[in-house]
Amino acid sequence: MFAPPLGYSKPDMVTLPPPPVPDDADAPAPADDAAPDAPGPTPARAPRWLWPVLAGITGLLILVLLAGGMRVPFYALSPGPVEEVDDITDIAGTPVYDLHGDLYMLTVTLQEVNFLEFAQGWFAPEVDLYRTERIRPPDVTPEQHREQSRQMMRDSRDVAITVALRHLGYEVGEDGEGMLVVKLVEGSPAAGAFQPGDVITAVDGEAVSAWPEGVEAIRAKRPGQEVEFAFKRGSEERTVRLTLTEHPAEPGRPMAGFTPGTANPHPATPFEVTIDTANSGGPSAGIMYTLTILDLLTEEDLIKGNIVAGTGTIDLDGKVGPIGGVRQKVAAAQQAGARYILVPQENYADALAAKNDEVEVFAVASLQDALQVLEDLPPA
Repeated sequence: MFAPPLGYSKPDMVTLPPPPVPDDADAPAPADDAAPDAPGPTPARAPRWLWPVLAGITGLLILVLLAGGMRVPFYALSPGPVEEVDDITDIAGTPVYDLHGDLYMLTVTLQEVNFLEFAQGWFAPEVDLYRTERIRPPDVTPEQHREQSRQMMRDSRDVAITVALRHLGYEVGEDGEGMLVVKLVEGSPAAGAFQPGDVITAVDGEAVSAWPEGVEAIRAKRPGQEVEFAFKRGSEERTVRLTLTEHPAEPGRPMAGFTPGTANPHPATPFEVTIDTANSGGPSAGIMYTLTILDLLTEEDLIKGNIVAGTGTIDLDGKVGPIGGVRQKVAAAQQAGARYILVPQENYADALAAKNDEVEVFAVASLQDALQVLEDLPPA
């Protein structure tokens, strides 16, 4: 057993030094009951001005969303895309020559707008706003209006192909899917057999692809003669036999009694010429279609390396007609880097007012005028 050394006495208590006081940064917050009179931390509060600002922003966002979905009875006309016509033109079955330079067709973008787009267009200098009824009659749906525009473009393409090839000396006729019944003469043999929109595909077994062929086949008959017509009404194929009558204004001439047209007409050309019009509408590219075909089929370089943009309708006589949106089209041509712009004579003043100093604008009234302008241009 261990015995303490002589002289040892047991202490009553061992007193330890106080623990070190931690730095303020490391000290825990005192408990509430440890310091009841000490003030607590002040809670964080949003500034009073923040709530009205947030409410205003939220209201503005709601208004923008509502305006974006609120249609207004207006169309906006703005500069559209510029397209190189030779990129959408394909010619097969005859020699084709490279273009040295560019021929641009000019377009506009036409769209119905909501309130927000209307406000943007109001302040945009290159945008014009038109009431809906000036663009699309109330009884025409937007889809019908788009299809009418696409049909005008297809017709413009066909006329341009015909004009260009005839200018080069080729014979061009008309082809299609049959003779279209456009209008019926009251009381005539046809009035009780056909309806507008029927497509006659054969006369007495002789195939018909366009109205001139159909009219010629009827005129080869005589008044009083019975003739069999094969025709389509929608997807249904039918036949009917009619007794021709005499034309009231031309004695001896047989008449069935309807105004003819060609169903889905297109030029009957000596070789294949196609232009892709899927992305465009309206007739205003006619002159540029014609010039592009001529340049592709002519060994001589018509545009001499220049960048030429243009717009204008064209008819079978080669006359260039007025178009809409010339101000927007001039702006688009300038943005695309065109050096020269061809416009119809009727649009010349507006085009001059819209152009800048970097382009030259020429008025043309016919295909011959346009060719003369190209001939007078200096090489690029």
